[in-house]
Amino acid sequence: MYEVAVGYQSSSKYKVTSLGYEVAVDFPKPDGSIDGITPPALFLASLGSCLAVYLERYLRGAKIKFDNFSINVKSDICKESPRYLKTIDVIIELKGADIDSRRKEALLEFVKNCPVHNTLTQAPTVNVSL
Repeated sequence: MYEVAVGYQSSSKYKVTSLGYEVAVDFPKPDGSIDGITPPALFLASLGSCLAVYLERYLRGAKIKFDNFSINVKSDICKESPRYLKTIDVIIELKGADIDSRRKEALLEFVKNCPVHNTLTQAPTVNVSL
């Protein structure tokens, strides 16, 4: 089971902990200052890092040499209520790898099997209680 704890720190600032690690989460103040990652950005980071794990697994498993890679994930928040992240765009930049189109399609299908991506496509039940 995966579990995180979110603790209140001060106005719009929270400490997220899991497995002994901490992440500072904040929401921009009226002056634009911020002291941590925003909740929507953390959500996108979860998707991007999950895809990265699967990308590396594929590359190493297929013995495809690469120099480096990066994953850029971006989205806009819907301005109307209910607020949600609209289309999420993911761009993978793979450096130093020679991949033909057939292998590229297989790689993309493999990375989309990460649990975070699958969760987004399956519309999970979210239970909130007090």
